[in-house]
Amino acid sequence: MDRGICWRFPIQMKTILTLLVGIFIACTAFAKSPFTLAVVPSNSESKTQSITIAKDKPREFYVILTDASKEARAVFQKWNSWGYQNVCLEFTTEDGKKFIVSMREQDFTRNFPGTFLIQPGEHQVYPIKLDEKWEITPNLTTDGETKVTLKAIYRVPPTPEATEHKVWVGRVESKEYNFTLHHW
Repeated sequence: MDRGICWRFPIQMKTILTLLVGIFIACTAFAKSPFTLAVVPSNSESKTQSITIAKDKPREFYVILTDASKEARAVFQKWNSWGYQNVCLEFTTEDGKKFIVSMREQDFTRNFPGTFLIQPGEHQVYPIKLDEKWEITPNLTTDGETKVTLKAIYRVPPTPEATEHKVWVGRVESKEYNFTLHHW
């Protein structure tokens, strides 16, 4: 038996185990979000909820980020580049096609990482009007009405500013909601 293999094996196993523990810790930290996310339509008059994508006067609805932890959490405010695109939407049509809806890229003339502190059990409300400031990827080419399943996504990538301002980093998704999408 080659003693070289026996000596290398424990070192390799230790390295592999250390790597696996690190991956487990990272996945566990990512999986346990201190937030919940919900979508609230602007009206509840009809049995089928609807949302509108339009250049003029789209109907507003809301994405609600709730601090479900026992401590206050900082989030980036929407007006700065760190918080501008934290909320996005995923539409799934009846035929299974998925579309990501997010704020269009923009330039910021005044920009610094402003934050908002959400207290335990409290909320940050994001009013959403799907107008020309939003883009759909891939392009949704149909006009009229389409049945969709909508899921809101809140995501914050790791940045030096997130670390400096103690902003939570990760991704949380809402449950899926059924809507009629009006696209003009």
